Amino acid sequence: MGPTERINLFDRLQPGVGINTDFLIMMGLSTSIAALGLLSNSTAVVIGAMVVAPLMTPLIGAGFGLVQGNSRLFGKSMKTMVMGVLTGLLFAVVIGLLVPTDYLTIELITRSKPDLLDFAVAFLSGVAAAYAFARPGLAGTLAGVAIAAALVPPLATVGIALTRGVSYVAIGAAILHVTNLVAITLGAALIFYLLGVHGTRDQIAPIAWTRRATILLVLASLCLVSFLGYKTPLKNIRGQIRPRVFPVSNVVFQTVKDRIDKE
Repeated sequence: MGPTERINLFDRLQPGVGINTDFLIMMGLSTSIAALGLLSNSTAVVIGAMVVAPLMTPLIGAGFGLVQGNSRLFGKSMKTMVMGVLTGLLFAVVIGLLVPTDYLTIELITRSKPDLLDFAVAFLSGVAAAYAFARPGLAGTLAGVAIAAALVPPLATVGIALTRGVSYVAIGAAILHVTNLVAITLGAALIFYLLGVHGTRDQIAPIAWTRRATILLVLASLCLVSFLGYKTPLKNIRGQIRPRVFPVSNVVFQTVKDRIDKE
């Protein structure tokens, strides 16, 4: 990328990494849609929520700021990400309280079992999203990248699981969400570095800050990969997730109950 292209990329990222009312509203709506889709066991609704979610841009901005040594952009992106996560979690908890259910759907349980494939998908999603941002002609592919990244469904699962008191589902979904955040940021930073984005070499402070942040990001990735690598064989042994019970309709339940009472 040339200097002009890097400036244009920065200008495209800048509006999307700040905290504003539109971002918080869209974050709350996307998480609410995802929560309803998870509770209704509807894959189509969950996919729709992924497209609406605005959380991808702050992660890409964090990757860009990390490689460029722009502490202001990186800090702004991280604050926006944290606020977005907290907003989404709040909406998920509200939806979980308003829509009581007696069982966890397969869509919910699936988000509580992360493995190495989830890390790989998130990392490649970050690479694809950063490359699409860097090439304006590929902007139309960002919706597909958002679907692949699946940022809000794990967050919605955490909120719903907390309202149900199912700690193992909440912890597993939280690990999946953190995996997505870390891997996407790392993938975005890598592709920006390969495209020629770099900081000012005559300033020592930004370079030192960038190195420390990069080391922390890589260490976090190694910890996640180690944990997910341990869980992946166990997941393969246990096989595909299935619910312990399958709920029946109220009509069938009442019919069986009446027959038992009659007998």
